[in-house]
Amino acid sequence: MSLEELRLKRLKWVEANRENGFDDGIRSLLTDLYPDNAHFIYELLQNAEDARATEVRFTLREDSVEFEHNGAQLFTLEDVDSITSIGFSKKREDHTSIGKFGVGFKAVFAYTETPEIASGEYHFRIRDLVVPDTEGLAFCPLCEKQTYFSFPFDNDAKPPEKARAEIERNLQKLDKSTLLFLSSIKKIEYRLTDSTEGFIERRETSQENRIEILVQHPGDSEPASVSFLRFEKEVEVNDEDGEPKPCRIAIAFLLERKQEQTAKRLNKKQKRYQSVQWRIKSLEPGQVFIYFPAEKEMSNLRFHLHAPFASTVARDSIRDCSENNELRDHLADLITESMTSIRAQALLTVEFLATLPNGQDNLPPFYDPIMEKLIDVFNYEKLIPMKQGDHTPAKDAFRGLTRLSDHIEDKDLAMILGDGHSPPLWIANPPQLNQREDRFLSMLEITDWTTSDLVDELSEKPDMIIRWLKRKTYEWHRRFYVLLLDELERDWSYTLRNLRIIRCSDKTYRRGTDCYFPSDGVEHDEAMPRVAKNLYLSGKDKNQQDKAREFLKKIGVREVGEEERIEAILRDRYKNNEGLGLKIKDIKRFIDFVEQHPEQAYMFADYSIFKLTDGKWGKPSEVYLDSPFYKTGLSAYYEALGEEAQCWALSEDYEKCEISAERIGKFSKEVGARTKVVVCDYLSPTGQSRMSS
Repeated sequence: MSLEELRLKRLKWVEANRENGFDDGIRSLLTDLYPDNAHFIYELLQNAEDARATEVRFTLREDSVEFEHNGAQLFTLEDVDSITSIGFSKKREDHTSIGKFGVGFKAVFAYTETPEIASGEYHFRIRDLVVPDTEGLAFCPLCEKQTYFSFPFDNDAKPPEKARAEIERNLQKLDKSTLLFLSSIKKIEYRLTDSTEGFIERRETSQENRIEILVQHPGDSEPASVSFLRFEKEVEVNDEDGEPKPCRIAIAFLLERKQEQTAKRLNKKQKRYQSVQWRIKSLEPGQVFIYFPAEKEMSNLRFHLHAPFASTVARDSIRDCSENNELRDHLADLITESMTSIRAQALLTVEFLATLPNGQDNLPPFYDPIMEKLIDVFNYEKLIPMKQGDHTPAKDAFRGLTRLSDHIEDKDLAMILGDGHSPPLWIANPPQLNQREDRFLSMLEITDWTTSDLVDELSEKPDMIIRWLKRKTYEWHRRFYVLLLDELERDWSYTLRNLRIIRCSDKTYRRGTDCYFPSDGVEHDEAMPRVAKNLYLSGKDKNQQDKAREFLKKIGVREVGEEERIEAILRDRYKNNEGLGLKIKDIKRFIDFVEQHPEQAYMFADYSIFKLTDGKWGKPSEVYLDSPFYKTGLSAYYEALGEEAQCWALSEDYEKCEISAERIGKFSKEVGARTKVVVCDYLSPTGQSRMSS
């Protein structure tokens, strides 16, 4: 079929529509499909991409707009047929193509009645939407190697000034994302009616997966540079007929240059990069592309997605179909695969995690599988940024407050936890809780580890913990006690008071209740073990010193006073006092103390401080009082019980000592000696019911 034959064929269609009164309705239907009347700009770019153009140019004039590109694929008769048809495109079977002449191109008729095209051997106008016409047009030698479009503003429904304003506005809306997912076009230039110019240019870089896009709007002194980390691959998706077709999919993360003073050197595994100069920044919002942005499609992700999704006619949103689900799943795979490269380029940092979706992002259900796939790969692959560097799977990582992970280092935590754990263990903490980074981490299988867990481990492995503590400095101990101070206000306070974690001057470790602060120049005392003073006195941080001492005090460490000295005497001499003589000096000291501090009388209850009538020694509860110490008449009662008696009188030695009987009696009563009979029923060894005090 020749061009003339095609023209005649289309004329018949036009005449039939006019005869039936369909022409105005069809025109309105085709030109009003797109909410943005200048959408044809994207249609032209798509055609240029299909023609393998590398550069395109728009020129806006007072009465028209022109478009030209250097595509290697020039128009054929089949292209003429396609661009003048409705709904037909030779590209339907070309699954790598994005342009479809037909409905999309008809958007130009909102501005023009006679679009003109010159490409290769063809130079024609389109009249009545579908009729190719060459009348009055000469061969265009300049178009032997390029393609040229001209759109005169001759549509009466759209005055030239309105047409110019709309197209100018849409040309200036072309931005950094316009070329992001195109393969061929590298530069878009445009010239406005006032002779000002703008351009968008994509440049490949020497670094893996990185592209730079320059954007200069009319009036800018110099172009703005924007960089992306783009990953792409070709996948196969079954079409509506069940046939596999190749599709190119891609994702892109926004890159931002870091300030020089925040740049850090990389570890030995990343020698090819001398310093970290870039970081990945969240896009707000990320967009979904079908080569160009699908304006109404909201993913709520913080990075861009591209796939040749089945879309609405206006390509502003995607349809619900199985083919799109397949493409989405391939994108999820590509996103998780890209994490390895991002890590290798030292870009997988804590702040990068803000780019990833979390449960509060309210993703549309269609995009949920992307988040689920990311959670899975972070749980089981070495992707979580760690405090000491490197990365590890979330399931092997631990998370704690910064003050805990700063003090209990990875090697310490590994030792405390025991077999099966090795550094790195602590994740790198986000700068703030409940921010995007924190929300993503909260969805992973990371073990939360608190100071309560630390106390638990300390209590279960006392000997091992002491060996560990012995290797630490005084400064480390001081910070350790400050760390534990908060736990004393919680349920672990009892456990802490019973841990042997207090370093004494003799290099032993004891419970707080067994230790004393140095005083009166005494730093070492076997009877009253003294805390190593460097635990709370050394260093320059006075606040830290005060808090360390506060911890020691709360955990039971005491100043040495009369009470503490008496306790030391009790522990040393009266736990097992068989066969020893009466210590009058001790008794006098005890009496003096209780007379001054009667509320402390309870402290003698568990010690055998009294010599009894049979020469044995007993606790206060095993003594009854009677004359001359305290008149009670209990002697007759207990003597009558004989061997069944559980109480004894004080030794006669007390009557001969220098302390008055009255003081001895009063003291004995205060500390728990019996002064009356408490009657209750009980069974004697023979099974008979007896009465006893």
